[in-house]
Amino acid sequence: MSRALEKTIDRRKIRALFAKYPADVVEAGLAKLKERLAASRTQADDTRENRARALNDFEFFCQHYFPSYFEIPDGPAQKELKAVVGQFINKKDRKPLKKSRAMPRGYGKSTILSLCAVLWLMLRGEWQFVVMVSSSRDSAKRLLNSIIQECEDNQTLLDDFPELAPAIDQKGHPVSWTDYDVAFSGGFRVIAKGFLNAVRGARYKQFRPSALVIDDPDEEKDISSDSKMRRKYQWLDRAALKLGSQWGIDVLLSYTTISPNCIGEHVHTSDKYRGWDRKKWKAIEVNSANKEYSTWPQGAPLEVLQAERDSDAITFAQERQNEPLGEVDQKFKGLIQVYQFESQPESYWNGWSIALACDLSLGRTEKSDFSAIQITGMNPEGKFLDLYSDIKRRRPDIIERDLLAAAVQFPLTVLGIEENANQEYFLLNFRRIVAEYNRTADRKIICPIVGIPNTADKEARIVGALQPLVASGNLVLRSDSKILLRQLEEFPYNYKDGPDALEMSVRLLKSHNTFHFERIEAV
Repeated sequence: MSRALEKTIDRRKIRALFAKYPADVVEAGLAKLKERLAASRTQADDTRENRARALNDFEFFCQHYFPSYFEIPDGPAQKELKAVVGQFINKKDRKPLKKSRAMPRGYGKSTILSLCAVLWLMLRGEWQFVVMVSSSRDSAKRLLNSIIQECEDNQTLLDDFPELAPAIDQKGHPVSWTDYDVAFSGGFRVIAKGFLNAVRGARYKQFRPSALVIDDPDEEKDISSDSKMRRKYQWLDRAALKLGSQWGIDVLLSYTTISPNCIGEHVHTSDKYRGWDRKKWKAIEVNSANKEYSTWPQGAPLEVLQAERDSDAITFAQERQNEPLGEVDQKFKGLIQVYQFESQPESYWNGWSIALACDLSLGRTEKSDFSAIQITGMNPEGKFLDLYSDIKRRRPDIIERDLLAAAVQFPLTVLGIEENANQEYFLLNFRRIVAEYNRTADRKIICPIVGIPNTADKEARIVGALQPLVASGNLVLRSDSKILLRQLEEFPYNYKDGPDALEMSVRLLKSHNTFHFERIEAV
């Protein structure tokens, strides 16, 4: 039957159908049909427009198709990470890229890279076959399941990109749509692997892997085993990075530092990977004016981060600051001895040298840095004991008040105040305050009040002066000096105000002691 005859028969059927209904009903039906056709054309136009824009704008792709993940505005860290994704376009006209980013925990790196970037770069045709790697096969499965869930449930995404539907074989079954391997109708594929899993020889149709996406490659149990980490380094070099064509493979590594020997730190510090684009982001950075700021102010306000740091400095340094902390770097950990302090009569301190040192914070508010007032004694046997430790945030006028109160607790040999930068005026003013106090007080403060200059590197100065004394048991702390104990245990990753004041007090004792020591030369 000719097509002309078919059209004639179809028109007769339509006329016969219309003849069964009143003219006004037919007219209303036709109007409704036209309305739906117009809406369908508009929707098709919107789809084409959104699709074209999304494929050329990664930020729009994220915001339009995954709005629930990006409700909080990006900070500098997320913006830079998205810019990194944009550098992977035009694969045919460039060499393979290898990029590593350390991101603070909770900054959305997995959403941006392992979900949105993988989909976007596949849809653009940059990546045809992606190998997704994490610390374990189960961890990699969770990353791939995020992609599967969006491709099954995100109707907006599927309407604009139907090629994200499963690939179907000749029998009408999915080619592969499992927890570890998904093949899409658009001709691309993603597989999930754990570190040390077999990856050699991986192919999809005519494609070798075009991208290696590594997300959080380590677990806590891995880093405690040197032999396990050596196997992981070898697997990365000899198996994972050998994937791809003869020209190589795109690599995108994201991690949060959990130890100095973790995979991310290994890549970040080794000269073997010096050709990589490597960068580490911290939750708190310091600007040119020496002021702290948050790298994601909307999602992680500075005040919240500072409170988190105060409560657990070690975890904060690792998970938020990407500091490669090893216990070997904690100079006092496990060495500190404590004693139970008891109040003593005035006569007990005969023969002692006692020094008070003050590490200043001259901020204007109670949210400024800590100040520390430290009193340390050296007994007649030459042993150093922590007698008094007061570490807190306070205004300069409160420091003066607390310093005066501390100075009358013990018969001081010397009182010293840090005088770096613009702090000298505090020393002069406190001398005046002490002079006024002594005019009327029964218990007078009669000792030199001196300035303490600090020009050497703080960390080196503290470690050099205190670590041998602590390690040998010749410097012991009061058991109730909780803040000082914690700052020493976590040194150099916590606040250093308490250890700084302790070092200054020991220095004062060595230069103002009541004993005479002859220098004995080695023979």
